[in-house]
Order: sequence, then C-alpha cells, then structure tokens
Amino acid sequence: MTRCSDHGYCILAARSLRKQVKQLAEHLAGVRLGEDIESVHRARVASRRLRAALGMFRPCWKRKQVKAWKTQIGQLARNLGEARDHDVLIEFLASSLAGVSDRVLVPGIACLLNHVERQRQWIQPRVLKAIDRLESSDVLKTMQAAVRSILDEAGDAEIVVADCARTQAAKGVHKRLRKLLDESPGLADPEQHERHHVMRIAAKRLRYTLELARSVYSGAPGGNDSANSDLANTADAAKKLQTLLGEVHDCDVWVKNFEEFARKESAEIQVYFGSSQRFERLRPGLDYLCQERKDRRRQVFGELVTFWQGLKDQRVWDRLTTILEPGVSRLKLQA
Repeated sequence: MTRCSDHGYCILAARSLRKQVKQLAEHLAGVRLGEDIESVHRARVASRRLRAALGMFRPCWKRKQVKAWKTQIGQLARNLGEARDHDVLIEFLASSLAGVSDRVLVPGIACLLNHVERQRQWIQPRVLKAIDRLESSDVLKTMQAAVRSILDEAGDAEIVVADCARTQAAKGVHKRLRKLLDESPGLADPEQHERHHVMRIAAKRLRYTLELARSVYSGAPGGNDSANSDLANTADAAKKLQTLLGEVHDCDVWVKNFEEFARKESAEIQVYFGSSQRFERLRPGLDYLCQERKDRRRQVFGELVTFWQGLKDQRVWDRLTTILEPGVSRLKLQA
C-alpha cells in the first residue's frame, strides 16, 4: 500500500491499535498466571487482530516500523498458537475419555491424553519466554507511543475519513478475498488437505480485515449504515467459514498425530519389552479416536461445501465488491 495522508484514517488506525494493544497486554498477564486456558485463546486472537490492524492501517506509519512490529507480534502468536492447539486437543481427549462406555477404549485414550498433557507442560516455558522477549523489546510500548502521538494531536476533533482511506481499506479486503477465492476450488476434492488449510487462513484474514474495514466505511464520504451492516454480515459469514475450515483442519492434524503416536508407542514398547503385545491394550482406543475424527471430518466437510455454495448462490462476494467500490477495480469472480 502507498502512504495515505488522510488524518481521519490515521485516527481510526490509532484507535484500533490502542484497543488491540491494551487487550493483548491484559490477556498476556492471564497467560502468565496459567490459571485459565482461555487466556491463551484470547491473547492469540488479540495478536491476530493486532497484526490485521497493522496490515490494514500500514500507510499511517513507516513501512519498516510496521514490518518490525508485525514480526515481533508474529513470533509471539506462533508460541500462543502451539499452546492453544494443545489445550483444544486436551479438552477433546478428556471429553472423549469421559464419554466412552466401552472400557476397552480407555487405556489408549488415557495414554494419549497423558502424552499431550506432558507436551503442553513443556510448551509453557517457551510461551513465557516469548512473552518476556516481547515485553523486553518494548514493542507494545512503542506502539502505544505512536498511537498517543496521533490521538493527542487530534484531540476532540470530529473524525472525517476521506475517499483515499476507503480505497486503501478496499485494497486490503480485495487482497484477502482474492486469496480465499483462489483456494476455493479445493473444496471440490475432500482430499486436498493442504489447500483447505490455506483457505482457512485466508478466511481468517478476510474476517479480521472486514471487521476493521467497517470503521473506515462508516466514517468515509458516502459511507452509510447499510454498507456497514453488509460488511458486518459478510464478516460473520467469513467467521463461520473459518470455523468450519478450522474444524476440518483440526481433524486432519489430529488423525495424523494419533497415527504417528501409535507408531512411535508401538515401536518403543517393542524395543523396551521385546514384543509389541502390550501395545494391543492401547490400540482399540487409538483406532477409535482416528475413526471418530475421520467420520467427523466427512460430516463437517459436507457442511462446509453446502455453506460455501450458499454464499455463492447469495452472491455474497459479488455484493462485497460492490460495497468496496469506487476506487478499486472490480474482481472477476469465477470461483
């Protein structure tokens, strides 16, 4: 993006960053305590929203500065993501263990649960180290200072967002939408796992960018409540798409992990005891988990395809490009 000199746009940017920086700092304090696994989730989401805001409002600050901010936040997000993925898996395994009626399944599920819980304990120090690294870099304080500089200058002035700002926001949304549409043909084949994963990321990024764009369109000349409502509805659609694709991806990853765990556990038992017979106690539970997740993936993937077709039938993406005009070339929607 090129620099945008619109002062109202930069005030919106400052307000958005102020909110996300504050929320991230608050949630990181909860992650340190380690008393509520939802703190990890909330901190992860806050880091995602912050990076999305930096991408959307990049023209308001120096490119090099924004790049450094995004890099540092991204490093934290990766550690939070690993921790959150384990938390979700632990929750699933604990629920599965509590819900099975066939006791022959218990040893395998319990063994895997214990393994994942130990992994999560090993991850926590890395998460804390990532938080320490972020805080020692003063990146959050630097962003807060940059935000204060803009807001102090603005004072109580009324925000008026110019057309150039809407054009900048539209470019950001178009970029995310194009990536989503480029990956959507992968839905024709349930076996294109990697493409479904890339589409999930695209849906997530589109959702956050749409949420940010609402503030720009409501304040720009020609902005109206109808456009703001349409953007909100489209963001909700992207969120549901992200959720469905996310569950599909979780199933893919978990099945792969379950199978890998079974292979390693069988090999270790063979080495230690000279026979893999002891592994047979674990096999039913592990096989059950793999099959249950494969069945769940087929179900969710069917829901995903139906939902995507509904979005196309309702011309959701066509309507979105209409809202984003003028100032940006219309997308050729062939997906």
